[in-house]
Amino acid sequence: MSVDPPERVRAAAEQLRATGSVAELLGVSARAFVEVLDAPACTISRVIGDLLVDLVQHQRAGKPDRLGHGYLISDYPLTRTVIETREPRSVYAPDPDADPAETSLLRELGFDSLLMLPIEADDAAWGLVEVYGSGRPFEVADVEVAQRLVAEVDGVLQQLARPAR
Repeated sequence: MSVDPPERVRAAAEQLRATGSVAELLGVSARAFVEVLDAPACTISRVIGDLLVDLVQHQRAGKPDRLGHGYLISDYPLTRTVIETREPRSVYAPDPDADPAETSLLRELGFDSLLMLPIEADDAAWGLVEVYGSGRPFEVADVEVAQRLVAEVDGVLQQLARPAR
């Protein structure tokens, strides 16, 4: 999860801007978060009321197996906080103060750290990026890089969602 040089962030942003559909944007985004943050996996979900539905997953090894899986946001207080405040949060399972709902799910998925960032559209949380890690918590530098990437995702999503004139 070490932060890559600024060139990798710029290259990822260019790839995001070159997408032509929301589906393509989400796929490219999941890969970009994994590559730029050197993380093992990323899931991007859609917020639908109190439901969070997994739309896209990318991982370095193995096959994603939770596509279409839904979670009640109200069952995960920290996730709810990210969606409501639209501020990133991270979880590190070995931390004794870590949210038990989040750490339980992390263990089930085989990871020990999580960085969550909201995807915004029309001044609301449209979706959620979840970057998974192993072996150490996400650091401030990781969060800053992820925020730059998600800002690009937000901008491209707004453009793709605009009706054609």
